[in-house]
Amino acid sequence: MSLTYPTRLMAFEHTQKSNWTTQILNHLCDTPVQPNYAEHCQIARSINDGDRLMDPVIEWVMQAPKERRKLFETALFQGLDHLQGDATEYTHDDVKVLYNFFAQVEQIPSWVDQRKIQNAVNFTHRLGINNGFVLRDVSLMAGYMFPGFNQPLVLTGALKQQVNVRLAETTKWWIDITEIDGLQRFHSGFTSTIYVRFIHALVRHQLKKSERWDSKTWGVPINQYDLAMTNIAFSNVVLLGVRALGIFPNKTEVDEYLHFWRYVGWLMGVEEKWLINKESEAWRMMYWLQFSHPASDESSAALGASLSKEPFFREYRHFRPLQQKLAYRQHLEITQFFIGKKRMQSLGLRTRPASWFAYYLIMRNLILYTGAKRSPKLSQYLQNQGRRMQKMGLSLYQSPNNKNQSNKSPSKQLASMHQ
Repeated sequence: MSLTYPTRLMAFEHTQKSNWTTQILNHLCDTPVQPNYAEHCQIARSINDGDRLMDPVIEWVMQAPKERRKLFETALFQGLDHLQGDATEYTHDDVKVLYNFFAQVEQIPSWVDQRKIQNAVNFTHRLGINNGFVLRDVSLMAGYMFPGFNQPLVLTGALKQQVNVRLAETTKWWIDITEIDGLQRFHSGFTSTIYVRFIHALVRHQLKKSERWDSKTWGVPINQYDLAMTNIAFSNVVLLGVRALGIFPNKTEVDEYLHFWRYVGWLMGVEEKWLINKESEAWRMMYWLQFSHPASDESSAALGASLSKEPFFREYRHFRPLQQKLAYRQHLEITQFFIGKKRMQSLGLRTRPASWFAYYLIMRNLILYTGAKRSPKLSQYLQNQGRRMQKMGLSLYQSPNNKNQSNKSPSKQLASMHQ
């Protein structure tokens, strides 16, 4: 069977060129940073692969969307035992696809270490607002420079039209998974992740049927490669980002943090071959991004400019216009600190005279987090206060209309992320 290469993927021979970045990474990584031919073929296949476990569930649901989506949600939020009440006209064979899916996702992989998961959650809390700044201003904003990620967003209109809604819901999901025991079955982190996975498959199903989706260029919507890189944006990019902002996790903290996101990626449907065990593996995959995406385009500028204006939707209690303008400038300064003025322009962003807020965070973090290594009390304070600030950040993303959604079911809240 011949392998189809999406045109977004650079030809193999062009991936073997070397520059100073290549040479530095070759010293840091266990294997050459350039992909070998087998890895290049794996990238091509992954761009054409969706979610082999969830996609059949969507195919089944779409045969009778109203009734079968309700069955899926019952199985997710209440358990398979509760299907009997909602599926009186269905036999066990009729809902076999649900039993197959949940039998696999409820079976925790043998490599998962619950102690590492818990320690990673505590570490995440200690990072406080720094984690949110890196995710929003680096992982998300800089991700728009790679048009392959943008296509589902552009075609569904989700982020450009409702930037504050989607950002609030994405943050809510992140808060859910980083709660204590959040990834346990029936806890909010687990159910939120599986539901986001369901929505990904639904969007994939719809876009694949759309005449506007260019599969020869982009491959499959929300494919395995892009899912894996998104997982790295939440994990390895955060580690790189907090170091740049003056926080230096030790080797154990790094290992536990990556382990946590390895399990989250597994729950999200990323195949294990794309789940990283150590940072050097992620560095290689981040290096490969330049080969799997064309140059920044109009979608990059449109989405970047849209995200930059999100602070003006925030509902501050006091001095609202002043705080909105201040937040707008602070986020731009952090982005500029990481990607530079030239890339800012490719994202449709206004450049700043200097990245003063990033410099402030560096000084603040060097003092606090260096002291926390010597003071357990300070470390515990950062953990408690950090989590409080993370939840406060979520409340700022939520407009009064979004907050009213808290009375809705979890599925209705998460659906707004992509629809």
